[in-house]
Amino acid sequence: MRPSPASRALEAILRDLIDTRDGATYFAERVWGVSLRYDFGEEHALVGRSCPDFELEDGTRLGALLRDGRGLLLDFGRQASLHALEGRWCEQVRYVAGDAREGRGVSALLVRRDGFVAWASDTTPKPEEVTRAAARWFASRG
Repeated sequence: MRPSPASRALEAILRDLIDTRDGATYFAERVWGVSLRYDFGEEHALVGRSCPDFELEDGTRLGALLRDGRGLLLDFGRQASLHALEGRWCEQVRYVAGDAREGRGVSALLVRRDGFVAWASDTTPKPEEVTRAAARWFASRG
């Protein structure tokens, strides 16, 4: 591990990469393990991954919303069909409607208590899909 012209050049390249958003994200994901993806049998790219720490329009961050130990139904599109589900799993899932500063084209997400995405939609969400995912992850354990 002695410094050499080649190792200094490689270090410069890595520094340049880390100075970019994509490069920093790549290295952070590798170090923190957020690139981990569970196979939940869903097709959306976010399902099974750790949910991005979205910042809502009021400045609230996803991480702060997960602190009470409940899951989240994030409704970035303020869909009436999702709002109608509010309270259905109120002990286990908090419904949150509002825009995200960087929503990445996602219209709605169901996030498990551990911060992993259980369901996601980029289009108009279908209540039956949310209901099916919520029943899987938040069913009462009697």
